[in-house]
Amino acid sequence: LGLSIRDLSARSGVAAGTISQIETGKTSPNLVSIYSICENLGFPISALFVEDSDERINLVRKNERPSFTRNVSEGRDITESLITKGDSEMWGGVIAMPPHTDSGSFYYHDGEEFVFILKGTLFFELEGHPVYELNQEDTLYYPNEIGHRWENRSDEEVQFMIVSTSEYNNTLTEKADENTI
Repeated sequence: LGLSIRDLSARSGVAAGTISQIETGKTSPNLVSIYSICENLGFPISALFVEDSDERINLVRKNERPSFTRNVSEGRDITESLITKGDSEMWGGVIAMPPHTDSGSFYYHDGEEFVFILKGTLFFELEGHPVYELNQEDTLYYPNEIGHRWENRSDEEVQFMIVSTSEYNNTLTEKADENTI
């Protein structure tokens, strides 16, 4: 803004020496001082408490997805490719299920999940509920404390996206690093 420390001091009522010490990291301002400085710079004080948005944005190109074998069913690999990375409160993957395979026994964990069918028909079981037949572009949301599993009963591969807010299991990340395609 072309302001000197003295100009900002005069406008904000905060001593020039204090502004200089804040600028060089020698002191931390009190809330009244920082509010006045921000007000006079036209800078919202809330922006000081929000992470840099560039650090929260993660782009994963198709050819950069770490892939790994989620599990084996009927002697065939069920492959998952991670579609999110970094430190976030959710993770996602694209799962390719060969014909006549299933996810195994019921999974139970914290958080929520969202499923979107990309290709084929998937039979999705939520413990204590009827089986859901999900077709291309169908979606399903559920809390993860409900036991859940899925099955491809068809002669074609099924592909679906799953996004979860559960804490991501680091062993899956290690598997992804070991089995990157």
